Amino acid sequence: MQIHGLHSELVEFHALDDAQLAEIQKHQNQDTNTDLKLELSELLESELPWAPLTLEQVKAKFEELQKENRKSVFGIWAKNRFVGLGYFAADWDPWSPFIAVLIWPAHRRNGFGSETAKLLLRAAFEHSIAHVVECTVPEWNPAGIAFAESLGFKRAGAERRSGVIGGKFYDRLFFDMLRSEFDELRSKGQV
Repeated sequence: MQIHGLHSELVEFHALDDAQLAEIQKHQNQDTNTDLKLELSELLESELPWAPLTLEQVKAKFEELQKENRKSVFGIWAKNRFVGLGYFAADWDPWSPFIAVLIWPAHRRNGFGSETAKLLLRAAFEHSIAHVVECTVPEWNPAGIAFAESLGFKRAGAERRSGVIGGKFYDRLFFDMLRSEFDELRSKGQV
């Protein structure tokens, strides 16, 4: 069976064009939400969340991410609006892909993040050799931790003192979901 694109009645995934890249750059440079800047910095693999980025730098970051095999960064659309970013990577281990979901704050708590994560889990477990799917959440993000746990991810460990905010170290928490756990959730209609 060939997959032509992941979507549901609630969300669709689209390639990013210049308009979305400009919106991402605006969020990174002008948004007053510090947590969002940190989340974007993590997704862009930029170690300087406080540093302003030009549109060309944002484009270059996304082009760099998209060049890698078995890795995708894409826009999440809901009701014809660009509401966030999704990320799927099986570049270093196709048995253990990594997913990330970032919904813009104005669009959170509408089910877009949950639906995106469920689509990515289905893609990993139904259309690849994955036996486990992973995600990470920094300890300073209790909403992100609750989100991962609500989807059925289990805490798998931590990378201690992996970053610094305000002069204080924080840990990065690792979560995962085994294929058997996904199968159980699917049998209950939860994914």
